[in-house]
Formats: sequence, C-alpha cells, structure tokens
Amino acid sequence: MNEYVEDLAQVAARASSSFHVVSGQFDTVFKGGAHLLEPGNAEQGGAQALDLAAAQGGFVELEFAEAGRYTFVNHAFVDAEHDPMGGH
Repeated sequence: MNEYVEDLAQVAARASSSFHVVSGQFDTVFKGGAHLLEPGNAEQGGAQALDLAAAQGGFVELEFAEAGRYTFVNHAFVDAEHDPMGGH
C-alpha cells in the first residue's frame, strides 16, 4: 500500500513522554523547533521514539508498508497503568 502518513504525532505534552508506534520506524522527527531526522539523510537512519518533556512540541512522519492497525504507545512506562486522561 505504501501510504504515507504525515504529522502522526503533533504533541504539546503536559508531562514527559516517549511516543512510539509499534511496528513503525520514523523517517522524519521534528522536536523543539528543528528537524532531528529527515528522509534521505546521509546515514539512512530511522527513529523508534520521540521523547518530549512537559510543554515541548514535535512531530514524526513514517510510512507503513501495508494497511493495518498500528498501536501508539508511551515508552515512559511509569504511565502504563493510567487511562488516556491520566487516571488509574
């Protein structure tokens, strides 16, 4: 399918987080007003997570090889037991 997904995570975090998409690899990472990774970079690298401190913003882009459901997780596992609104 090779559908391109842009601006998957535009975040103004209220607490520290580490955004990750299971089975995904970011080819673009923008954080704190600057690109940290862009497509076609000389190193041909990719990123697994976007870490943001409270009130920091950023976005990522990635491409999925096929249609499907892809889970978003926060690798700041201290929050794993909270519901999406921050409760228990």
